[in-house]
Amino acid sequence: MAAQRSDSPPTRTPGAALVDLASVAAFAGLWLALGVRLARGGDTATLLLAIALAAPLGLVLADLASGVVHWLADTWFDAATPVVGRLVIAPFREHHRAPDAIVRHGFLEVTGNNALACVPGLAALLAWPLVEERVDLWRALLEATALATAAAVGATNHLHRWAHATRAPRAVAWLQRRGLALSPARHAAHHVAADRAYCVATGWLNPLLDRSGLFPALERALRGDRAPGQSRMRPARARRGPQ
Repeated sequence: MAAQRSDSPPTRTPGAALVDLASVAAFAGLWLALGVRLARGGDTATLLLAIALAAPLGLVLADLASGVVHWLADTWFDAATPVVGRLVIAPFREHHRAPDAIVRHGFLEVTGNNALACVPGLAALLAWPLVEERVDLWRALLEATALATAAAVGATNHLHRWAHATRAPRAVAWLQRRGLALSPARHAAHHVAADRAYCVATGWLNPLLDRSGLFPALERALRGDRAPGQSRMRPARARRGPQ
């Protein structure tokens, strides 16, 4: 792993804004194309059942993905690491120095990275041809789950941002109060103790992951610790500023 040199966020360039715009446009086009194909290929009962099963599963998968990426970005590498440093590590490290800065970021900046991460999977699924004219339940469930997961991943940084906002939109605040979106109170646990509450979509998985000790165990395994203080690999842990 790269040694920690600097966590200063790089200056945002016009090229980065164009990449964000292209990523969001590609994400939206692929998502809509898959949605249309699914809607045209299945009967109403099959589609409704697939959507009913896929919606909660997609939210759980997106929450898990947000936690894994958050843990990786908080724990390993630094802002100077090639490729991932600028795109992934720097925004996470900036967030821990200035938690409220995310509220001031624009739509494309907040959405771009997550949209880009979803594009290859959506493109691969769209390129996978249907064997028959009609979509059976398993194929409908697969595509509906992919669409639900992608939608939730695309919205994750906004859900995270609203957990830091002084005042969230009324609909979002309603979801936060009912535990359907990450609330400020639940997310505050991560900024108080940096080694927990990594999931930032719904936050549903945080209690389970925190109690299981999964992320600390993964860190010890990746470092190859045999005993406390012994490691072959030193993670570039994010420096925490005042929360």
